[in-house]
Amino acid sequence: MFRIPLTLIAAIFLSASLSADEHRFQHENVLGTSLTLDVHVASPQLARTIESESLTEIGRLDAIFSSYRDDSELSRWLKQPVGVDAALSVELIAVLQRAEHIRRESHGAFDIRAAAIAELWKSEAKAGRSPSDASRNQMVQSLAEPAVSFSNERVRRLTDHRINLDSLAKGYILDRVCEVVSKHLSPGDRFSINVGGDLRTIGDGATKIVITDPRRPSENAKPLVEFTADGEVAVATSGTYRRSLQIGEREVPHLFDPRSALPVGHAISASVLAADAITADALATTISVLPTHEAIQWIDGKSGCECLIVDGEGKVHRSANWPAADPSPASRLIAAADAKQAGVHVWFKLERPSGSSYRRPYLAVWLEDEDGFPVKTAVLWMQTEQPGPRWHRDLTRWYRNDRMRKIVEKTDLIEAISGATRGPGEYEAHFDGTDNSGEPLPTGRYTLCLEAARENGTYKIIRQRIDWGTDAVEKTQLKGNIEISQAAYQIVPAVQ
Repeated sequence: MFRIPLTLIAAIFLSASLSADEHRFQHENVLGTSLTLDVHVASPQLARTIESESLTEIGRLDAIFSSYRDDSELSRWLKQPVGVDAALSVELIAVLQRAEHIRRESHGAFDIRAAAIAELWKSEAKAGRSPSDASRNQMVQSLAEPAVSFSNERVRRLTDHRINLDSLAKGYILDRVCEVVSKHLSPGDRFSINVGGDLRTIGDGATKIVITDPRRPSENAKPLVEFTADGEVAVATSGTYRRSLQIGEREVPHLFDPRSALPVGHAISASVLAADAITADALATTISVLPTHEAIQWIDGKSGCECLIVDGEGKVHRSANWPAADPSPASRLIAAADAKQAGVHVWFKLERPSGSSYRRPYLAVWLEDEDGFPVKTAVLWMQTEQPGPRWHRDLTRWYRNDRMRKIVEKTDLIEAISGATRGPGEYEAHFDGTDNSGEPLPTGRYTLCLEAARENGTYKIIRQRIDWGTDAVEKTQLKGNIEISQAAYQIVPAVQ
């Protein structure tokens, strides 16, 4: 099982509204994260077959590559002594060979033993210090030679350092799933798989790709860039933003350069567009290590690969042929999140109830004025598949008040802003001080509402009176419940 920290997931991929022959399947805790399959085929039975075979293939490959399962082939191999020739599966050998190829091609910027550097820094951080030059140099020297050697379909491990294949194996799994599914597709069919933000798609038609702004983590924030990709494509994103080690008073980025054993912060977000997922996965990790100008130059020299990088200063850089879907210049500056945006910031955590069966909750987060009128809806997650939104009436307060709002404003928020349900995890929403029409909210008293309802499950709502005006409110915790176990809000006035 792969564990993908939510803070690393900097890309969200969305397809258009599903038509009658499009089917979406969502699963939690797959490779340690969430899985979405979008299947565009004429037969619902075939769609279900594709779902089943995809899950079977993911399970088979997870049993090979998982770094968290003691019984995986990788874990069992790493328990064997160094220097012993081992007969491994063709899948594990293929990924190890690709890892060595990229290590050589990147001159050591990519290394499947990089976790050893992180362990060194974490160990020293407990004592409130950075590793000494001597310990870093020793680490660099230990990584100078290959991790493995290959001979007659056998593999020899050449290092005591633990090998971690997460930066390659997830992409490899996506590619293999697409290979399994491809035999079921006819002309005009389309299939995409999204695991924890990494995407691979095959078949005909277009996929809308949205890259989130790494400095704007709220669920309703404006994306950094979006574009449409036709045919087969893979996208992966890596990054360092909001992940660090604390050494005394100093914060150190969590990503390390194997060539120096030093932390790097060249890229807070690095997205790669490629023909296959294993390439996109590995290159996204590599260009997060390389200085930005070197990363762009390296990607420009690769056929069929493009990248978009947000550097440590917030400047956006693209490779030569990255889809120019927005009018912004190639090195525009995005605002730092440290300068907190004005408005009401809301944090919340969706809990996973006990038991094996779990349905994602419908959720709405909105502001009401003193008359109960819903002036701004920030988050609306519900059933979006055909035959259309269902059970949204279970969000009883939001739905009742929105019927009144719809008459007044003559707009349909379900069509405009609703998104698919989301799994357990921590999320953030932001009210920017405007109403549903984009006009500034008058100063005064409002009610912040967080409402959750699950089909055949529970209904819960959190309500908090707030004053929007010139007074700031520091982050304040709200009482949680079985659906929204944690919630908090903060107010940053437009005029302070």
